[in-house]
Amino acid sequence: MKIYSDDPLVHYKNSALTPERTRAEIDALLGYFKVSDIHWHWKPQENDVYVRFILEEQVEGVFTKLAVKVVCPTIWDKERPRARPRQPEQINWRVSMRALWWYLKSSLEMSYAMQSSRIVAFLPYLVNSREESLKDLLIPQIARSGQFEALPTPEEMEQSKKIIEVPRIDRE
Repeated sequence: MKIYSDDPLVHYKNSALTPERTRAEIDALLGYFKVSDIHWHWKPQENDVYVRFILEEQVEGVFTKLAVKVVCPTIWDKERPRARPRQPEQINWRVSMRALWWYLKSSLEMSYAMQSSRIVAFLPYLVNSREESLKDLLIPQIARSGQFEALPTPEEMEQSKKIIEVPRIDRE
């Protein structure tokens, strides 16, 4: 499903910042939160942009370095056939990069504010040496295992309550 820049849930529609400027802001943001080894895969002409970085933390007393790969979302501008010159459907990199900036910023700020691990904040985006993400490896296993199911709704919980009749004991 494509997401378009005129979608009411998409922010930064009117961003005047160039994708390169936002990329520099993301570098500064990651540096501020002491993220190391920031590497960009920057091929917007091929619709292929992502950032990789290393998170270094102590996990249960063990110093850990884990790789994170976050792919830039693709927010599209619709085709405008009546415009002069005609504008084809294309990715709006200004909006897409601002969405990436917002995601990284909110994830890092919340991990700090909640005093949680940055590794937990980026858990779905951890990657191994074969570029396989944790979410891509775990979600199929979770789905097959049946160990995690949706919680029942309040109505379902109410219906499942068992009413036990306790015999009345009269004391005289």
